[in-house]
Amino acid sequence: MGLWFEDFEMGKERFSPGRTITESDLTGFSGLTGDYSQVHTDEEFCKKTEFGTRIAHGLLGLSIAQGLMWRTNYTQGTGVASLGWDKWSFKLPIKIGDTVRVRWKLTQKRESASKPNMGIITEFVELLNQRGETTQSGEHITLIRKRPK
Repeated sequence: MGLWFEDFEMGKERFSPGRTITESDLTGFSGLTGDYSQVHTDEEFCKKTEFGTRIAHGLLGLSIAQGLMWRTNYTQGTGVASLGWDKWSFKLPIKIGDTVRVRWKLTQKRESASKPNMGIITEFVELLNQRGETTQSGEHITLIRKRPK
């Protein structure tokens, strides 16, 4: 079972396992979203860009961040809904072969005004590459169950 609302501690830092980005990740995400931009699909085009190679879609990075956080099961059975991703920014490109992981910490928690058996948490989330550089970051807001009485 994951953490109940009451178990979340302000400032507590968490880490996910890593995941290496593959060519099939870019290809699959392009097919899923219809975003076949050259910067994701055309290696020869990208050799002439500032990136020098294909880069992952920004939203692929965000999606992977969510998945890596979920792998830790910290909200398994207690998380009700993701309410939003705010102030998300793309700071560095993610390239094929990069290994990313997530670091996040609780920055805010409050009781839900409309659901007395739940609370709302806000976490600052960073998607890090293998060099420890932040590639993406922002806030994640989640609705969490309170411990049953």
